[in-house]
Amino acid sequence: MRPLLLTRPAPSLASLHLIPCSSLLPLALVAVMSAGYAQAPIAPAVPDDRTISAGRWAVVSVEWDGKPVDPEFLSLLHVIYQADGSWAVLFRSVPVAEGKSTNHEDLSPKTFDMETLGSEGIKPSRYTGIYRLDGDIRSLCIAPAGKPRPDEFSAPRRSGRMLVKLRKVTAP
Repeated sequence: MRPLLLTRPAPSLASLHLIPCSSLLPLALVAVMSAGYAQAPIAPAVPDDRTISAGRWAVVSVEWDGKPVDPEFLSLLHVIYQADGSWAVLFRSVPVAEGKSTNHEDLSPKTFDMETLGSEGIKPSRYTGIYRLDGDIRSLCIAPAGKPRPDEFSAPRRSGRMLVKLRKVTAP
């Protein structure tokens, strides 16, 4: 025995007036909503900040605990960011610190949590901070390990904070 749907001929357009309107309304709504959904433009994916930050960055300026760091020394530093959140600080192209960070782009200001990897005589540490990206400039304000996250881009005396400005040199 065949299913009931296959034994009946499909209704013709001429016979649609015999179907009660209340039966067509849900079908019409689904058709209209589906058509609108199918025609809606798909927005291009917006890269996250870690993807945008991937590459080599020159250290432009650092203010630490209210004091500027020597620009000549800073000219020897670079930071390499990877899209997976890993990073390394290079001194004369030699890695001197590395770690991993997690960005929280949905907050204002944008925040990050950073963990350094241990090395000879250095224990792993956790830091928190805020950041902003403005084209090829990345600004960070980092709190000392164990201290509250900064809520503004400043490094006043006796705060222990570090205010860092980086300029992107190359993409990955």
